[in-house]
Amino acid sequence: MHIKQLALIALATTAATLAPSAFDAAQAATLGTGTTCAKATFAYMDCAGAFAGNDKGAQGTALTNLNTLFGSGWSLRGDSEVGGIVSFLSGGTSTTSGVAKTSLTGPGAIAVKAGNSYSLYTVNNLATFNWNTLGVTPVGKKGNTPNLSHISVYARAVNPPTTPRHIPEPGMLLGLVAIAGAGVRLKQKGDSSPAA
Repeated sequence: MHIKQLALIALATTAATLAPSAFDAAQAATLGTGTTCAKATFAYMDCAGAFAGNDKGAQGTALTNLNTLFGSGWSLRGDSEVGGIVSFLSGGTSTTSGVAKTSLTGPGAIAVKAGNSYSLYTVNNLATFNWNTLGVTPVGKKGNTPNLSHISVYARAVNPPTTPRHIPEPGMLLGLVAIAGAGVRLKQKGDSSPAA
C-alpha cells in the first residue's frame, strides 16, 4: 500500500513539473487567435495586437509587450525610417503590403505600425519577410486598412534570460527512488517474517 502511494506521489510530482511548460507552449501557439493581428495575410509564427499608439520611442510599448507576451530578452534592432536597417523590396510607407529586408538573420519580431496602432509578429527570419497592414486597427468611419507608417524589427539576446521554474533536481528523484526501494525491502522483509 505504501509503495503504491509513493509511486503515485512521484508520478504526480513529475506531472506537476512538466505541466507548466506544456501550458506555455499551448498558450504561445494560440496567442494571436481571434485578435486583430491574426487578420494579416503573410507568414508569421505568432502575433499579438493591435495595440494603440506607437511601438517605439518615448511612448512606445512594443518592448514591454514583447517581453510580457513572448518572453524576456527582446531589444529594438532598427526600423524602416530614415537611416533604418529595414529596406523595402516592394511596397513601403504609404502602402498596405510588401516585402522588406534587413541585415539581420534568424528569428525575431516585427512591429507593423499603421494608423493609430501597431501589431507584433514573430517571424522565422528577419533577413527577408512579407508584411501587410491588415492586422492593425482599421481607421476612419468606413474602417479602412491604414497605410504603413513604419516597420520596426526586434531580436532576442542569444541566450535570453529564462524565468526560473522549480524542477526537481536529480538528487531529489534519486531520493524518491531510494525511499520506494526501502519501502519494497521493508514490505518483503515483513512478508517473510514468521507468523507468531
